[in-house]
Amino acid sequence: MHIEKRGKSLLIRFSHDGKPYSFSLPKHNSKLGIARAKKLIGQIEEDIIYGNFDTTLLRYKSRKLGKNPTAITAVELFEKYIPYHQQERGLSHGSGLKLEAIASKLDRLLGDKPAEKITESVAKDVVARWLESASSRTVKAYLYYLKACWDWAKGKYHVTEENPWGKCLTSANAKGHGAQNRQQKKPFTIAELQAIIAAFTAHRQYSHYTDFVFFLLSEGCRFGEAAGLRWKHLGVGYTTAWIGDSISRGRQSNKGTKTGKSRTISLPPSVRSMLADRFDRLSPQPNELVFMSPKGLPMHDHRFRRRAWKTILASCQIEYRSPYNLRHTAASHLLANGTNPIAVAEQLGHSKRVLLDTYAHAIERECLFVDIQELENQS
Repeated sequence: MHIEKRGKSLLIRFSHDGKPYSFSLPKHNSKLGIARAKKLIGQIEEDIIYGNFDTTLLRYKSRKLGKNPTAITAVELFEKYIPYHQQERGLSHGSGLKLEAIASKLDRLLGDKPAEKITESVAKDVVARWLESASSRTVKAYLYYLKACWDWAKGKYHVTEENPWGKCLTSANAKGHGAQNRQQKKPFTIAELQAIIAAFTAHRQYSHYTDFVFFLLSEGCRFGEAAGLRWKHLGVGYTTAWIGDSISRGRQSNKGTKTGKSRTISLPPSVRSMLADRFDRLSPQPNELVFMSPKGLPMHDHRFRRRAWKTILASCQIEYRSPYNLRHTAASHLLANGTNPIAVAEQLGHSKRVLLDTYAHAIERECLFVDIQELENQS
């Protein structure tokens, strides 16, 4: 290793494992600066001996502030990671909002705490506070993003040597390992589904959503898939529907469906009848959305859940479960009725393994198919 003088700066040059390295120390060409450079060389040599050498050299450089800083807060670090992750993964608008929500939560919990001060102890405290208001599954999703962010930051920004979120994620995975440790989703019963539809139909403000809810519970689509359905996507006689677009937070998703794959689903007679009546009533254009908000805008899942859905379930005195549970309910009842799991997987857009892993435990032989209108006609 040697030091070269470059005007007012110093340049440290050396090689390791046959690879040349060099980095500049601006405004260090002085007795004090040379002494600091020699101290850095000693640290580098020691790290090489003990196998701790930082090939990015960031550990040996001054913490840069101002424009393009390397020493930033944890929140700033995650905010810088968001556009990289979006571009790398081609995320939908909804997924981007999820990342922004994590940044917002970090801001409330960590404030201006530097990223390099986020130790495992700090990370555990953050996780504990998150678990007070979020499910373990949600917190685990946060941890995947945070661990990936800190891994990405290595060599670019000053962070701790050990990823502080790594052990938290390992611990979360261990606690959630095995289906027996998961909280099983509770599907709606037929009676509950009938009560929900009746309540929507009778509600002065939220009756607008009756057809949309009926479609969700009949077809098992994701909320965004049903919200993104257009009239041109429906087959002749409304026997089928092409599912390939999605609406997230009231905006079109660039990715399409959650899996990025389109599919064609079958529609039962009750749904065909509902769509035919809806078409006669609205006289829509082919490119128009089948289901929209009362103001004629794309559906917004959070607003629907907070306003209409919670109100209706409370009025029915039904234990709260999110609208997504309609998808789980449809799958559970179809499987319980003896429907071929492969057909159910294709209808829902699931892989066969995911379908059985997620829904098979909810099978109950006394359950009936989820076609409510048919059941009402029989009664």
